[in-house]
Amino acid sequence: MQNAQNINDLFLLQKLKDGDNIAFQELYNKYYGILYLHVYQKLKDREVAKDIVHDLFISIWQKRADLSINGQVSSYMYVAIRNRVIDYISKEKSKLKYLESLTEPSQQISSETDYLLREKLLAEQIESVLDKLSPRVKEVFELSRKEYLSHKEIANKLNISEYSVRGYIKLALRLLKMKFGSILYLMLIFFCKYL
Repeated sequence: MQNAQNINDLFLLQKLKDGDNIAFQELYNKYYGILYLHVYQKLKDREVAKDIVHDLFISIWQKRADLSINGQVSSYMYVAIRNRVIDYISKEKSKLKYLESLTEPSQQISSETDYLLREKLLAEQIESVLDKLSPRVKEVFELSRKEYLSHKEIANKLNISEYSVRGYIKLALRLLKMKFGSILYLMLIFFCKYL
């Protein structure tokens, strides 16, 4: 027999399938904290934990019409977040192995031309991701990362709130992080320096 909590969750899930924002918000409020703590205990990185949990909820919202949960919603949430943590750890191990392989003497690339070419290709890839953003988000991001303006300076220049500036920058960074992974910040250093 299902308990009252799961019946309520299944009711919220049904409303979510119908596109109800309030039901989504209730599920988010109910499960965000516990999922965040679980991820943080595994990875010991607050920002990564936040990103993984937010990505789960983004995925739930995007796939809400096709979402099929048999059993308890809490079990589904736990399994979904556990799988995302496993994927993250696996990707990080692969990146680490790749970075280690670059330090091997036989693998080192001494050609400045090759370095510049790869740098240019990276800059082009980042620019192509930014081109997918709305013009306003791209403008805010470029003012922040290319012209090194503060959030307040950008808000004053574009006549928008600092809160909007932060939101636009977070949106751009999230898209870049989805494309390039956790080495995003290293790439952004090159991006800001050379573009």
